[in-house]
Amino acid sequence: MLYIKQLSLEEVIALEEMHINHPSHLSRHRAHSILLSYRGYSVPVICSIYNVCRQTVSTWFSKWDAQNISGLVDLPGRGRPCTLTEEQKAIVLKYVAKSPRSLSGVITDLEKEFDIPLSLDIIKSICKASRFVWKRVRKSLRSKRDQVKFDAATEELKELIQQHKDGHINLTYFDQSGFTLEPCIPYAWQPINETIEVPSSKSKRLNVLGFVNRDCKFNSFVFEDTITSAVVIACFDWFADQTEKPTTIVIDNASIHTSDEFNDNIERWKEKGLTIYRLPTYSPELNIIEIVWRKIKYDWLPFDAYKSFADLKRELFDVLANIGISYNIDFS
Repeated sequence: MLYIKQLSLEEVIALEEMHINHPSHLSRHRAHSILLSYRGYSVPVICSIYNVCRQTVSTWFSKWDAQNISGLVDLPGRGRPCTLTEEQKAIVLKYVAKSPRSLSGVITDLEKEFDIPLSLDIIKSICKASRFVWKRVRKSLRSKRDQVKFDAATEELKELIQQHKDGHINLTYFDQSGFTLEPCIPYAWQPINETIEVPSSKSKRLNVLGFVNRDCKFNSFVFEDTITSAVVIACFDWFADQTEKPTTIVIDNASIHTSDEFNDNIERWKEKGLTIYRLPTYSPELNIIEIVWRKIKYDWLPFDAYKSFADLKRELFDVLANIGISYNIDFS
């Protein structure tokens, strides 16, 4: 069988659910392969995606044809049974939680505790069975913030978002970010024996100040010089002059946003219909413009942008000019 040609809507929904949520990674792969074939992907392409041979994919298709969803699930007892008890598996997960970056150290500690030899494959299989995955670790300031103030700000923003949806205000988010020839390294599909290499070097910094609202309407200013409160005030003055309805701007607590020079202008902007809403400290996830910066750095800027500073400027300006047009984010 070369292609899965017919699937009912119920089968598609069931396969998508299995692909996302099934505890077995093999079953998730099989369900996804059926969906890929139904959408026109050839067997060689599916083999390449999952690094398996043609016979394996054909077997998946045959089991689907004969048994439907049940054919994609391994029966109990398949493979060599784990030599560890359920209690020991729980201990394994505790050690992994303490040292999530190095399983070799976990194995050494467990072998001392259990007094039996263990392999990396055993530890990995226990982790996968418990829905552990290997993925990027994220930076977080959550432990430093005042949770009470954070929760209060979350509720206040919900009210502002509803006012924006009702057309009463324009809810806009402001922040700044820097771009250099030292790229943010994204994940990418690559041949097994090859590695995509992105140029990296020291360079001047492009400082971008941006305003984005809930509808992904975006305005930006780019500077090669240091950003000061005076620069931010000039950008806010420009934005206030463009304001056509009452506008609330969400900002963080960077020093250039809390200086006396900046604060002296807040009442003047309010008279023009522009209100400043200051987030609690250490709450970057409440400022949706952070999503814009992340999309630019990890998704929208092409690798060619890092060839030279001139290339970076050209590609960055192109992305900034097309946010809300070619580059969109659904903030709803």
